[in-house]
Amino acid sequence: MSYNEIGDAKLEVVTLACGLVGGETILSHLPLSVQVIFAQISGNIFGYYQGLKFLEELLGSVPLVHIDDVCEAHIFCMEKPSMKGRFLCSAADPTVKEIKTHLEENHPEFMIEEK
Repeated sequence: MSYNEIGDAKLEVVTLACGLVGGETILSHLPLSVQVIFAQISGNIFGYYQGLKFLEELLGSVPLVHIDDVCEAHIFCMEKPSMKGRFLCSAADPTVKEIKTHLEENHPEFMIEEK
């Protein structure tokens, strides 16, 4: 019996890869993906910011998605019996510079260094 057969039923495999996930959390700590998204504000240049730049170099942009969208995407995939394949869950694909511009425009109280 193969991995996708259980008795008479067949199991379809769906892969839902998610970009950096942001949004509200019930965790007692700040999730790593949120720390990476806000690395330019926190000044963590040699840690999380390098991860942000790596994503941009690898993909050409930084895939971002809100946690609510991730939950809805998982539910959508479970409710569609014909669903199969691989999907990227991303609501926006800004560059690191576009993220910096957005943060500066919406949060002028934070100074983001050019380097």
